[in-house]
Amino acid sequence: METRANRRRSGELRFQPREGDTYRDVISHTGFLGPSVESARDVGVMLDRENAELRKRPIRAIVQTPDYRLPRDLRTWSLDYLTRRAKTGKIYNDRGLCLASDLLGDDVVKLRAGRYFDFMCSNLLAPLDIWEAGRKGPVLRGRDLILDVEGRLISFKRSRLANLIGVSTLAFTTDGQLLLVAQTSDNIGSPGLLAPSGSGALEPRDVPRDMADWTIQRILVNGAERELREECHLKASEIADSSVVGHGRWISRGAMPEFCAVTLLSLTGDQVLDRSPRRVERSYVHEVMPVGLAPLRLWDASRPLEMLPRKHRDAVSWPLALGLACLAECINDESWPLRKELLARLKG
Repeated sequence: METRANRRRSGELRFQPREGDTYRDVISHTGFLGPSVESARDVGVMLDRENAELRKRPIRAIVQTPDYRLPRDLRTWSLDYLTRRAKTGKIYNDRGLCLASDLLGDDVVKLRAGRYFDFMCSNLLAPLDIWEAGRKGPVLRGRDLILDVEGRLISFKRSRLANLIGVSTLAFTTDGQLLLVAQTSDNIGSPGLLAPSGSGALEPRDVPRDMADWTIQRILVNGAERELREECHLKASEIADSSVVGHGRWISRGAMPEFCAVTLLSLTGDQVLDRSPRRVERSYVHEVMPVGLAPLRLWDASRPLEMLPRKHRDAVSWPLALGLACLAECINDESWPLRKELLARLKG
């Protein structure tokens, strides 16, 4: 009887995407946070104050307990939603690291473990409205998950969502080429779009076990380099150096936290091209492409897509757009540790 009741209720539910939601009203309220960043399909905001602190000083981080648990009201729709997502692509329920506090305002950044299914049933519900047959309005408005009563973004400290931490890096070869990853349609992150050289989510294994004082920068670099090695088929010895360059909120993806880094490699673009994606990554990585960026004089953080060749601009994922915007800022910061070497590679 319970199974029949669940099937009947599932047939009465409709998860309605808000395809035309541009979040313009939300962006109008985020000017004090930083500039908006737009990609082919998505919109978000770059966090200026947080970025300045990330580049200026080490920020301590801790992994607190207990793990994130999906709120009871969201669990109501979780099974139905996961069933539908399983029909459209590959899903998994690995453990990840979630952001439980904001970067500024506390002495330490708080992280906590969570499951990917919980992220899907919280942050990934925000672009949807849930309708039930026979009702005149939605039983859940996705926008209510990320906005307060005044239409402003809810802080990570107050958020009820999982807020899985997205992390990516822009990797540059010795001949100044940027590696782009063309993602397959099975990739949940940005299906069919161009992603940074390595992109994904932080995992508990990215937290160093031998550090007395963990920093969020060290954890982010560990996660970004792990994703880079996996997606571009690299060895740890082929990575010269990495540096965190920015932080943003991916508004059209449940306002989740996204961090970006820049990595310098000890390989040329041709050497990377000679390698095919690892077998375990072929479901998610279609190909890895070294590309040249626009001349430095044309780099503009407010127009990051124009840093890429024109033929790629209509397929840019949001993490790639954010990373390029942060890079355009960093390249003018003489205190940024990778600036001198990256400039030499780009001009060479």
